[in-house]
Amino acid sequence: MKYGVLLALLLMACAPTTTAPSPTATPPVTQVQVALVDFEFRPATLQIAPGTTVVFKNQGQAPHTVTDGAGRFDSGNLAPGAEFRYTFQAPGAYQIYCKIHPYMTLSLQVGP
Repeated sequence: MKYGVLLALLLMACAPTTTAPSPTATPPVTQVQVALVDFEFRPATLQIAPGTTVVFKNQGQAPHTVTDGAGRFDSGNLAPGAEFRYTFQAPGAYQIYCKIHPYMTLSLQVGP
């Protein structure tokens, strides 16, 4: 009888255990791209988390700027193919436009 119990314990100890897979956390997005194409920002509205870097890339044929309406940053002239990166730390609303083509606008919200 002892050997039967011992054998049962050994078999249980060697049996594979099933555990639920641990959930994988999706890493937060830390970089997004905005295209400057045909005299518009694409997308024209954007919501991001603080600490996100936005890569503004001129994918059009004309030069553009990426300028904050409150004066916090300005890319200077971006030739076709050029890009400008800015990391948005402070929560709030940003109204971004092109100085060369002021009708080009982007409404960006940082945070909730």
